[in-house]
Amino acid sequence: MTAPSSDLIYRLLVQSVVDYAIYLLDTDGNVVNWNAGAERAKGYRADEIVGRNFAVFYSEADRAAGLPQKALATARAESRFEAEGWRLRKDGTRFWTNVVIDAIHDDDGKLVGFAKITRDITERHQQQLRLVEAKELAEQYSQQMATVSHFLDSVISNMPDSVLALATGAKGDDGAGANRHEILLANGHARHLFATDGADIKGRLVRDCLGAEVAEYIERLAAMPPDGHAPSDDSLVQTPLGPRTLRSRTALGSRPDGSGDYLLVITEDVTDELAAYAQIHHMAQHDGLTNLPNRTFFHQRLEAAIRDSNEDGTHAAILCLDLDNFKNINDAFGHGFGDKILLMLAGRLKKCLREHDTLARLGGDEFAVVLPRVRRVDEAQHAARRLIDAVAPPFAIDGHSFTVGLSIGIAVSSQEGSSAEQLLRFGDMALYEAKRNGRNRYELFHPDLEAASRVRRQMEIDLRRALHRGELQMHYQPIIEKEGCRISGYEALIRWQHPVKGQVPPMEFIPLAEETGLIHELGARALNLACQEAATWTNGATVAVNLSPVQFKNSELVKAVALALEDAGLPARRLELEITESVLLANTEGNIRTLQALKDLGVRISLDDFGTGYSSLSYLRSFPFDKIKIDKSFVRDMGESREAMAIIRAITGLSSSLLIEITAEGVETEEQFRQLQVEGCSHFQGYLFGRPVAAEHRVEELDARATAQ
Repeated sequence: MTAPSSDLIYRLLVQSVVDYAIYLLDTDGNVVNWNAGAERAKGYRADEIVGRNFAVFYSEADRAAGLPQKALATARAESRFEAEGWRLRKDGTRFWTNVVIDAIHDDDGKLVGFAKITRDITERHQQQLRLVEAKELAEQYSQQMATVSHFLDSVISNMPDSVLALATGAKGDDGAGANRHEILLANGHARHLFATDGADIKGRLVRDCLGAEVAEYIERLAAMPPDGHAPSDDSLVQTPLGPRTLRSRTALGSRPDGSGDYLLVITEDVTDELAAYAQIHHMAQHDGLTNLPNRTFFHQRLEAAIRDSNEDGTHAAILCLDLDNFKNINDAFGHGFGDKILLMLAGRLKKCLREHDTLARLGGDEFAVVLPRVRRVDEAQHAARRLIDAVAPPFAIDGHSFTVGLSIGIAVSSQEGSSAEQLLRFGDMALYEAKRNGRNRYELFHPDLEAASRVRRQMEIDLRRALHRGELQMHYQPIIEKEGCRISGYEALIRWQHPVKGQVPPMEFIPLAEETGLIHELGARALNLACQEAATWTNGATVAVNLSPVQFKNSELVKAVALALEDAGLPARRLELEITESVLLANTEGNIRTLQALKDLGVRISLDDFGTGYSSLSYLRSFPFDKIKIDKSFVRDMGESREAMAIIRAITGLSSSLLIEITAEGVETEEQFRQLQVEGCSHFQGYLFGRPVAAEHRVEELDARATAQ
């Protein structure tokens, strides 16, 4: 499915941020990407800076002191580096920054780079410098506090942070001797954040004019040592604006008139900043469409479940989920419908799980579930059955009804210890087995599946070698005409002669080739060999080559057929391409266009195994086929099954009216041959006329006794 992934949404979010420079570094500190905020802050376009080392932003003196390398070393060792300091823009001007460098690790814990966030806080830095200068001036000159207060107020009125100046040392008359802090100065931001309706609070006591929680927070700051970082942790405070997360620092000074000390409380409201960081963190761990945990977060939950199971003697179970035939819906109705189904599916699946279970979307139509603290294997099996049953009812979307199945592979951790990677691999093996055994079911991993997986992997390796070693060859089975009982052509069937195992049945390696994508190379090899060998036949016989439904996913299929004909010098009319009904079922519109393009080359198109699918008759209206091949199962049962004979007669009657040739497959007896002739079949194929053999041994003339009427 092409729905936007969480990575894409995260990228778009970062690229749209203009107030922060957000970009990635590789492990050596080279810039990997560049957002709009970085260009705005530093003046470089992406094409000017990507690939260069981030040390370019430091002054020459800082580079000589090794500050860039020390920053990366700290991030590498402690996973995070944060500092403030001067940095350089492209034009050489300086700006004061807050810099955060976070180390990024992959699922295996390997360092893959660094995320760097730079914020221009020059204005804040300058304002704080002015504030310090004002404080120093106030201490240097013996002026009235009113004059100093007026000066400080003019300096800090436009600061982005909240600033309060408090008198200290005054004792209350409540008998407890508690400090009573008079507010000497409050800038506009402080009034907005702390005072109800932004009221003027200058000259009043903290306890008298501020809410209880705000007053307690400020007095707690005033009671701590004024080291500039009090308190060290962010605090959630109930303010007139609602709950806000505040970060404060303090500075102590003496009033010029000698009447006591004053305390500056500088407060930054970091609520929105932390919420933005939390949102980015959430998006990095969740799927953009369903909002379910993504693969990274799922892996973390699985590892935690395994650790918990090792501690309490239970098991962690994993369910690997895959929708059956979901691609057909995407191809036929568009990804918008597919996305709506995935959203509805996520809702159904979540309702079947416990609160502490984790449902994740790993990508496309692949989902997975972590079941922690499983005591018996049948608990995981019952959960799988609930999920399958939940998906079974049709999905009603925009007047359409869609039905999909669900295949599930189950793997359960062992008491001897299991890793997350191992459980995922076992779950995938069990899922493959569920699909192989008919889909819309679950299978539990057992050791035999791992052995079977090794066999499949080895066969894939052997098949790749076979394609390059010439172990594949074409065998040909004759196709007989009704009139004159002569050979009109041959069906080309690929065979694999393994150097150790001998003849490998096509039913073993063709599905593997389709699953791994090798079918494209295998199909091209079969097409080229068949065309080259047919070009040497002097009797002008046709050659029929089978096309896998998977080959229609290759946009170069038509070009590959045209090239095979051209290289072999074979007239297009002598090539017949056989397809199955599944080609028309999957991505109907696109595949019909491909079939028409193939027919435009001049080749013939045959519909193979006709009658074994559903809605078969409708296919004859969607494309002008040259030939229909009646599946051998109907020929085999025609003598004993009235239904089989009725289907044969329906096919021959319809094809006759549409002027389409008919080939009956699987003809093995004279009785079958004669009956099919009577029913109107135009061509015949089966062991009665010859088995598939290599080109040099193919049957060129029929044995008259074998086909005597």
